[in-house]
Amino acid sequence: MGFIQKIIDIILGMLGMKKSAPMSLGSATTPTTDHEKQRAAAQLQGTENLSGMEHVEVHGTGDDDEVVIRQNGASLIRDEDDGSELWVDTTDKEVIAANWQDDWGPLGGPNDESLVEFLYHEKNFDMAHEGDPRAAQEKLQGFGYQDVGHMFRVRTTILKHFGTAGGQTLDSYVFQSQQVMSAAMKAAQRMHQDTMSATAAANPEIVEPIEGVSVELYAQISAKAAQGMDMAQLEQELASHGLDKATWDRASAGWMQRMQNDTTATIATIYGQAFQSAGQGQFGAAGAAHAATGYDGTAAGGAEPIPFEKACEIQGATSAWSKTGQDVNALLQQTFQMNAADWAAANSWWMSQLTADVARFDEYNKKVEMYETQYMGAAAAPTDQDIAF
Repeated sequence: MGFIQKIIDIILGMLGMKKSAPMSLGSATTPTTDHEKQRAAAQLQGTENLSGMEHVEVHGTGDDDEVVIRQNGASLIRDEDDGSELWVDTTDKEVIAANWQDDWGPLGGPNDESLVEFLYHEKNFDMAHEGDPRAAQEKLQGFGYQDVGHMFRVRTTILKHFGTAGGQTLDSYVFQSQQVMSAAMKAAQRMHQDTMSATAAANPEIVEPIEGVSVELYAQISAKAAQGMDMAQLEQELASHGLDKATWDRASAGWMQRMQNDTTATIATIYGQAFQSAGQGQFGAAGAAHAATGYDGTAAGGAEPIPFEKACEIQGATSAWSKTGQDVNALLQQTFQMNAADWAAANSWWMSQLTADVARFDEYNKKVEMYETQYMGAAAAPTDQDIAF
């Protein structure tokens, strides 16, 4: 679809936002190895109705497991075969929700901010847990929890107040509301900001200008160039910034290489936000509105750039054209009178609406699938030519 869309896709993927499904919330006790999956599958209690969640609760241990630490609400178990360790939630959720004694730990009490804060803590724990379960407990203690069991007790309190009830007891509650999804997006964005800050601090040269061109300036000029500048117009734009074409080409190649090498998406995030903030093209205002959200899962403001139905049709069409090897950029212009940058802006605006209202994803997916089928039979067009700046 082009370089612009790839950047937007990086940002969406980085935040867990997918075009085909709403965000899935993970947890530290998700089994990762085959042994862990088998162990957890045999011991799951009350998790069969978890929608969008992968939280594993283990009560007891398997034949090859040893409990090395017991806490009020958690156990650290070790596989005697390979020595791997895993924290598991042992809080008793087979209690009527009203009878659960709330424990808010370092959160303070029930409000939107405490939900975001807890999910931020849990996501940090999840990441640390993948590498070193014992270090993960230290991470929690840095947030103000007594231990892992304390975090799981707070999690059960969060479940009681923010979960969706399927019955009277807490084991029937699930995290699937829009409130939880939105809070999870904010927590994910906060974690990504942490990663960006750490990346820049550890490797400051990653965002240093190339040939005098900062990543923000590179994005701003690229946004203008994407609207179809001829060479004379591009050179005039470059000259206004004290640049010539040769310098621009070197800077462009350098920034693209840095982005490809940056596994944290730090540069791509800065680039994507600056590109959209430039407000270029027929849907530039929509792109700028999305950038203004900080990609935290909230809906972009302003008027819709294109109708919802049209957004579904274009997504289905571009998917079909790509799968059949057609020139997506040419057909996008020919069929919908927009270029790739225009579609990226309009599409990102609608993705922010869907992420802020995940219930609409089902309708969106069905419509996209319908239009993809419709366009799959389109006549072949020239081989797709990617956009280059």
